[in-house]
Order: sequence, then C-alpha cells, then structure tokens
Amino acid sequence: MPELPDSPVQSLSRHLRQQLHLHGRRRAAQTPFLLAVWQFTPREDRATVLARLAWHARHSRNAVLAAPADQAERLAKQLRRDARRCDTGQDVTVAAAFDADWQTQLEAALVLLADCPDRRAALPVEVAEPEDTP
Repeated sequence: MPELPDSPVQSLSRHLRQQLHLHGRRRAAQTPFLLAVWQFTPREDRATVLARLAWHARHSRNAVLAAPADQAERLAKQLRRDARRCDTGQDVTVAAAFDADWQTQLEAALVLLADCPDRRAALPVEVAEPEDTP
C-alpha cells in the first residue's frame, strides 16, 4: 500500500524539527526553505503547530523565555503563559500570534520548540531523533 502524504501540519512539524536540528534556533529562522514553508502553509495549520508547541513548552523553565528580548520571544512567552491555563493542547488559543507577522510567528515556533522538554511529543515526526539537539 502506498504511503499517504503528510498533512500540512505534519509537513510543517517535520521541517521545523529538522531545521532546528540542523541549524539551531537563530539560523533555522533564516533558512530560505523554512521561511517559504512557513509562509505558504495555511494560517490555521501554523496556528495548530503554535498551539501544540505552546502546550508542550508551557512548564519549561528555560531562561530564554524568562526575560524576552525580541518580538518572537515575547510572543512565545505569551503563548506559553496562555497554554498553562488550558486543560489540553486542543484548548490553547493562539490569537496573539495572528497579530504578529509570519516571520515572528516562525521565530516564536522555533523558540517554543527549542524550549520543549520532549520535542518528539510536541511534534511527533520521524526526523532529527533521538535528542533533536540544535
């Protein structure tokens, strides 16, 4: 039986983890491939990925998010804080992300992914395992 293609969320998840693994957080946000994939993925699918990442990073104690320095880090902190009030990852709203431009959203997604204690649980795709070290 032929393998089914990835959904847009699966594809975006795969590329985020892979690019973070290959380039680290700062450089991954500047790779033309990831920029294009993020920009042309439907807004609702980007929101799904952001909500999932915020949920999985909600209890992290990463110092990067303790003192945000730029728009993406502030957005990531807001999403993580909002996720703490939710019972499930499905309940996370990412309304704050829609006020941000798509590049800030991408950088916030990478901040949250780097902050997730278990990246495989946050974005379950078969890339960049076992440690997903940036």
